[in-house]
Amino acid sequence: MPDYKEVTHERLWLREPGTDRLRKRAQGRLKHLLALGWRETERWPGERYVTVRLERSGVSPWIGKPIRRRQADEPPRREGRRGPGQGFGGPGQGGPRRGR
Repeated sequence: MPDYKEVTHERLWLREPGTDRLRKRAQGRLKHLLALGWRETERWPGERYVTVRLERSGVSPWIGKPIRRRQADEPPRREGRRGPGQGFGGPGQGGPRRGR
């Protein structure tokens, strides 16, 4: 069985330019990715953000692909409530009456 390796690069913004302190959202994002099985392999410091390379192995390439729905999976169509060509604005009273 082949071993799959998935790689992503995340840009984590800093609280203050030129420091190592990440913003709260960036800390949470990194913590979440590490909990999902990603591991940090490289880090490139920048002035306002840090770019982090994350890898995980053993992940099938099918994970994250959109699910293709079949006709059998769709709920049955509800027809016969209105006649053909009748929408929501059919014949009726209309707007406010004028001239009374």
